[in-house]
Amino acid sequence: MDLAVIGGGIAGLWILDAAVRAGRNAILVEAFELGHGQSVAAQGIIHGGLKYTLRERDLDAAGAIADMPGFWRDRHDSGDGDGPDLRAARMSTPCTWMWRTDSLASRLGMLGAKAALRTRPETVPEADRPALLRAASGAVLRVAEPVFDTRSVLGAIADAHPGRILGVDGPEGIEFASAGGRVERMILRSGGGEVAVRPAAVVLAAGVGNEGLLARLGLDAEVAQRRPLHMALARARDLPEFHGHCVDGNKTRVTITSARDDAGRTIWQLGGDLAERGVDRDEAMQRDAAFTELRGVLPALDLDGIDDLEWSSYRVDRAERRTRAGLRPDDAEVISLHGGRLITAWPTKWALAPRLAAAVLEATEGFTGSGETSAGSDGLPTDFETLRRPGIAAFPWEERSWTSHHDVVSAARA
Repeated sequence: MDLAVIGGGIAGLWILDAAVRAGRNAILVEAFELGHGQSVAAQGIIHGGLKYTLRERDLDAAGAIADMPGFWRDRHDSGDGDGPDLRAARMSTPCTWMWRTDSLASRLGMLGAKAALRTRPETVPEADRPALLRAASGAVLRVAEPVFDTRSVLGAIADAHPGRILGVDGPEGIEFASAGGRVERMILRSGGGEVAVRPAAVVLAAGVGNEGLLARLGLDAEVAQRRPLHMALARARDLPEFHGHCVDGNKTRVTITSARDDAGRTIWQLGGDLAERGVDRDEAMQRDAAFTELRGVLPALDLDGIDDLEWSSYRVDRAERRTRAGLRPDDAEVISLHGGRLITAWPTKWALAPRLAAAVLEATEGFTGSGETSAGSDGLPTDFETLRRPGIAAFPWEERSWTSHHDVVSAARA
């Protein structure tokens, strides 16, 4: 076995796909369901760097991510080239909107964003704007940043490698035989099934789970950091589908992305500064803050007039390589030990999964392993069929309780 990837989010799946395309005998091991935690909760925006030009300290991040929208779009449109075939994935929209609140700081921030990009966004006249932004007092930009349905992306990649994606019974379903962090052997357990493999290289791509994996290998888990979010949610049948960022000065005041649930209701995920500041609020306070923010940034939206409007929220941690000041890293990050035989990997942003996979393949180049059990024609142990096949994790809003708009307004006025 050349490569074993632990973690079935966007990072692990993209790494698996890249490894197989490069001719590696690779598997992926998932302790829960694919996308569990951070990946399935992502808003799915393939950033091109525009929001990172709002602050000078983020300009390096803007450069790292600049080519990603076109790269992902090519994978979706044709499925050809260097990357997974995403033609079966759902692109929610080919672009996002950006607008500002009416303040001097916001105007300066927007001008800075427009001036610093290699591919500049398009200023849209009032008649061509979505209805929610027709009355916006300042510039409205159309940004060529596609938004993807996260579950459909995970499913499209997983469907291409069904025999190589293995589910185990939680983190304890992986037993390591290792020395100094170098993995000599892994035993994978699921139900009554058990498989032993000797991978030449192991990649830890389990998001927040990397911390526990590193600790079990006797390594320093402090190389990782978490930056928490408290995402707000709104849903109603009459909410329009909308994807965009409202900026205020040098920050993204709120980021809105949309999805549909099984009942046909539109779900809005509300991120940005609202979610970052929301970590200090309880659920009731975050619902109230979300209501207040939407009234402020989208005055054309009559929230009180939407009959079945409901609110909720959820918490999620962004898992990253630790930085000195605890800020977001500028790019996808890898830590290589034992000459590349153990890699710890973080994509930093959903959009950067291709760059992460390329870095992992470079770090593990040349490693060839051996099987511990008999192998089939595809080079995989024949007893892998005894392990479960993980499905795709549910969206976070499918597992949350919801509060009616009437109750949120009543609580705010009390």
